[in-house]
Amino acid sequence: MAVALDVQQGQPQAVSQGDSIDELVQESVQALIDTGKLINREALRHAGLALHEASSVQIYGVAASAIIGDYLHYKLLRLGKSAQLFSDMHRAAMNAATLAEQDLAIVISSSGSTKDLLHAVKIAKKRHARVILLSNTLRSPLADLADLLLVAAKPEGPLSAGSLNAKVGAMLLVEVLVNELITHGSHYAQASQQTASATLPLLI
Repeated sequence: MAVALDVQQGQPQAVSQGDSIDELVQESVQALIDTGKLINREALRHAGLALHEASSVQIYGVAASAIIGDYLHYKLLRLGKSAQLFSDMHRAAMNAATLAEQDLAIVISSSGSTKDLLHAVKIAKKRHARVILLSNTLRSPLADLADLLLVAAKPEGPLSAGSLNAKVGAMLLVEVLVNELITHGSHYAQASQQTASATLPLLI
């Protein structure tokens, strides 16, 4: 845990002044490296298995986190794993009220403390659904509720919400989670080929 906190709180390496492009690239690359160090391999294995075994998959995320949710939804669609995506937390709460023990909610929240999202997750937990949280924060109200937590580097503040270096880490979490899912059956790779072939006629 101490190592994880050190990584999260570490400052980016100095770059030459006046080159914002190099600075942005360096910060984003460092965010990927730091996220790799933060990933709990055991939690990742359990998350991949939970995703594989889930009867239904729900993805909850608002604002910039909804973009990461959409990316996860796309990746699962490519693999033939059905999922629903909710960025409207009123609908997410209604969806959560219908979940059961065999269902899975994947919650994306950089801060882990979004009020509307927390409301939906509390309902899902009352229904005994499993919850995986993708976050940039180790300790939060949502982390306390989640069954499994995957953490990306570069926590966001109110003035840096949606920053690239936070979101690239979250996208890496999506990639490693999906890669873990693929290990649970050859049908995922087959579905990936089938869904890719379905779009070939649309290319110019």
